[in-house]
Amino acid sequence: NHPEKRARLIDKLLASDGYASHSFNYWADILRITDRLNNNVYGNAYRQWLKQSLAENKPWDDMVSEMMTAEGNIWENPATGYMQRDSGMPLDNMNNTIRIFLGTRIGCAQCHDHPFDHWTQKEFYQIAAFMYPTLTRRGGRDKMYNGKNPSTRLRKEYKDMDGELRFMGSFNRLIRENMQAVYEAPSRKLRLPKDYAYSDAKPNDLIEAKTLFTPNLAVNKGDSPRKVFAEWLTSKQNPRFAKSIANRMWKRALGVGLIEPEDDIQDDSEVENPELMAYLESEMKRLNFDMKEFLRIVYNTRTYQRQANFEEESPGEPYHYPGPLLRRMTAEQIWDSFLTLAVVNPNEYKEVPASLRDDLAKVNLNGISAQGLLDREMAIRKETGGGTRSKRQKKYRYKGLILARASELPLPTPPDHFLRQFGQSARELISGSSTDGSVPQVLTMFNGPITHMLLEDGSTMYNNVVKEKKMDDQIEVIFLTILSRKPSKEEHAFAEAEIKSNGKSGYGNVIWSLVNTREFLFVQ
Repeated sequence: NHPEKRARLIDKLLASDGYASHSFNYWADILRITDRLNNNVYGNAYRQWLKQSLAENKPWDDMVSEMMTAEGNIWENPATGYMQRDSGMPLDNMNNTIRIFLGTRIGCAQCHDHPFDHWTQKEFYQIAAFMYPTLTRRGGRDKMYNGKNPSTRLRKEYKDMDGELRFMGSFNRLIRENMQAVYEAPSRKLRLPKDYAYSDAKPNDLIEAKTLFTPNLAVNKGDSPRKVFAEWLTSKQNPRFAKSIANRMWKRALGVGLIEPEDDIQDDSEVENPELMAYLESEMKRLNFDMKEFLRIVYNTRTYQRQANFEEESPGEPYHYPGPLLRRMTAEQIWDSFLTLAVVNPNEYKEVPASLRDDLAKVNLNGISAQGLLDREMAIRKETGGGTRSKRQKKYRYKGLILARASELPLPTPPDHFLRQFGQSARELISGSSTDGSVPQVLTMFNGPITHMLLEDGSTMYNNVVKEKKMDDQIEVIFLTILSRKPSKEEHAFAEAEIKSNGKSGYGNVIWSLVNTREFLFVQ
């Protein structure tokens, strides 16, 4: 009954490992992080960089700036994973960048003037010109290879060594993987498309980089275009950078943004509460983009701490925040909740032992021989093969499932996995996840292995119940463990009747019923 117990709990949760894990799930959906960022780049290093950045509470503007300006191979500089996600697609990458970090959609202007906003096709190309000189793969003639294309040399050596070319495909892939590096080619210039149809320029005209709005930064001689772009993008004077992240964090806490959609902010967008939006934006700037501290402020507000609003939200109608919007937990939250109920010590399952694949794949293409590269490929196959992988994950497996936090599982998980069935996206679209219900979700809750695991000897749920000797205490423990509250008299009577009628299976029926309730599955 301490008067500051709620504030203390907020502080405890924000300081926990779970904060970084849950935040990673949120941002991985927005940034479309996958185990394979493209055909030649594995995403583990980028994934770990994001987790570490969130764990150490790196300011948002610093994180974004690193993603925009990182150079080199993903092993050397994991933040290059952002550019590698859209490797070879600089215009699409710019469209995604403006949408993610400024909450603004300019994609339509890639092909023609925007039909619903004021952006022109020329303006799209002008902003894209900042990042167009940034490449994601080094060519064989790059100066770092001393004029000798390593791909040509190694393939020739391999053909001479193995006439059957048994592993040529994976051999070539390993070469390409090591040539995937982010760097700037200043001489690379962007031109308007051949079919450009507007009177303000001509088809194929060279385009000079220009910002969309203030501050109006220009690329001067000797400047790195993408460093200038990163400075503009993350500036406190940029009218949408702080606004966008403040609106996102507000929506993350309350369920509805002050501006909706949160990634389609326009000059005339309706703001539900303009004064509040201005205040949140100013707070984000005052805090120097400290997202954790910003969330701490939001979580301590009376608005957030009210009971969730059970009234259905009407699309297009303003939401006046009688409380947070009632929402089902995300797929990752449900999975992690079940994991907490199922395993004895959830902290042991927060991180699956890492593979050594990245260490094995990184080679010096100038010095390695074809035989040396082939040896690396064989070592990678052994390290990532089923036997080694199963041994590494042995204690984490239950009926084929890896029992680890959602942030540690494959990205994305297979289509038939619990997470995908409950709305985790395929990571192809920005914010592609869903909390909508479906028939497969019902069947999974009926028959899925994760719900049955709660009832097995050794689970947290089982251990909590059997250590109590009286039925009344056991029923109370079940409710406290699942719903964090004691049962009402009516609920207690129903549970007691079920257990008396069905014996041991009655306990399972009570537990199964509670995890299927809206009270468990929804954020109240």
